[in-house]
Amino acid sequence: MLDALAEVEGITVYGPRDPEARGGAVSFSLPDIHPHDIAQLIDREGVCVRAGHHCAKPLMRVLGVGATARASTYLYNSHEDIDTLVRALGNARAMFK
Repeated sequence: MLDALAEVEGITVYGPRDPEARGGAVSFSLPDIHPHDIAQLIDREGVCVRAGHHCAKPLMRVLGVGATARASTYLYNSHEDIDTLVRALGNARAMFK
């Protein structure tokens, strides 16, 4: 998912780049789109993410962001699921251009 998300124009991915140093949850933001708007827009394409401060408000202050979107993967997710996430994020970016 980390490599695929890197293809999304302007995305900021929070946390280590090394997949061995993180779990299946990836927090991210897109410039000029509130994370709650991201969640609502990509939900229309069948992609579910969480949006908010994820019970980590002190960390959000350190990062200088009010909220992020967070996608999670597990054993049941496929490469197609990741492709759908990336495509939906690209569509959200296009809507806000």
